[in-house]
Amino acid sequence: MDTEFRHDPKFIAWGPFIPSHYRNEEITVADIIIATIVWGLTCVFSILACYIGYGQTKGSRYPWRSTYVWLIWLELVVCFVMGLECYLHLMKFIRPSFAFYFTILFWWCIQVQLLLQIIINRIRVIVPDRKLSRHIMWGTAFIVTAINISVFNIWIPARLQINHKYIHINEIWDRIEKVLYLILDALLNGYFLKTVKANLINNGLQKYNKLLRFNQRIIVVSLLMDVMIIVAMSIPNSFVYIQFHPLAYLVKLNIEMTMANLIKRIAVSKARRPGHASVAHEYNSEGFTNSGGTAARLQRNSYIELTTKAAKKNRLSNSQSSTLPIDEERHISFVPTGTQIKKTEEIVITSDPNPEWPAPVREKEIILKKNGGFKEIEIPDTKSLDGTDSAASSVGRRRDDSDDEAVLVSPPQRYSKDQKR
Repeated sequence: MDTEFRHDPKFIAWGPFIPSHYRNEEITVADIIIATIVWGLTCVFSILACYIGYGQTKGSRYPWRSTYVWLIWLELVVCFVMGLECYLHLMKFIRPSFAFYFTILFWWCIQVQLLLQIIINRIRVIVPDRKLSRHIMWGTAFIVTAINISVFNIWIPARLQINHKYIHINEIWDRIEKVLYLILDALLNGYFLKTVKANLINNGLQKYNKLLRFNQRIIVVSLLMDVMIIVAMSIPNSFVYIQFHPLAYLVKLNIEMTMANLIKRIAVSKARRPGHASVAHEYNSEGFTNSGGTAARLQRNSYIELTTKAAKKNRLSNSQSSTLPIDEERHISFVPTGTQIKKTEEIVITSDPNPEWPAPVREKEIILKKNGGFKEIEIPDTKSLDGTDSAASSVGRRRDDSDDEAVLVSPPQRYSKDQKR
């Protein structure tokens, strides 16, 4: 297992910047076995990523204009090319050179940058503050670029074996920058969890609890991939350790695409429910406990139903809307915007019972006949606002059985038999 793999006298370094004292790293049979297993897993996750990515690209309305679609396909291609180039080098098909080291490091830098931007793209879907999300995006890109520049200045001279000082610094800094990426990955995923809980779940969207629980579990797997890279640095052959990079980032890519599918599936899970209150059913009363209880919940649900009706009216065609009255074409928002102040007044209408309780007066209506002349029609007794006895008796009910609020709150009174009908 410790014997050299496929001795080839032509496998020597070539090209510019190669010092005369350069020595090839020994490649053993054990290295090839480990690298082959890792490369096989890399191919499996590449196929899985292609399948998920094809489905998401096909489901996108404008895939050529989607930043997310570009990010996932570029990440997939970069990971596969980096893994293939590194494996061909271990199989002694690609000789060491400055061009080889430069391309390996270039693929790695693009790989890290793209994956972190995919995570940030997921965060930007949830964060309502667009300015803050842009700051996170550009701030992360700046930090990652600064680390990548430092790696270019240290890792390539160390691979070219310029001197022992570069090799020693690279052994220390290589582990430090991997830990920095681990911390950065953990911070971004932690911020995503915090945002989902603060902006969605605490506002009543209890269906996003599934997303929160899934992300809490899957973030452990994602961070373990960074730990795997750090542990693999203990392998004697540095390019066997580099072979773990594409595998780890392809696993992360599959996690991100699965997360995107989950977000989309949850977002449309109940939005297709028929009725004006389709979106209102997304809310749970527990989410409003800290923000006004039942009153806040009713206000939120009423606003959702009003906006749903308004959106339905907006779908009318121009020909239909032109025939509607002006009042029906106008949609008024019931939520204050800007510095507006909405005034709410409470109007109470009461009716006092008539103590005299007079007999109802039968009224007559004069209507015009079609063939000329007039005709009188008596209007039958109806229940008045005061709740008369005739109205109550017409349906076989007593006076104190009336639905009128004034009757219900007034004390019961006794009547003689001649007053009853």
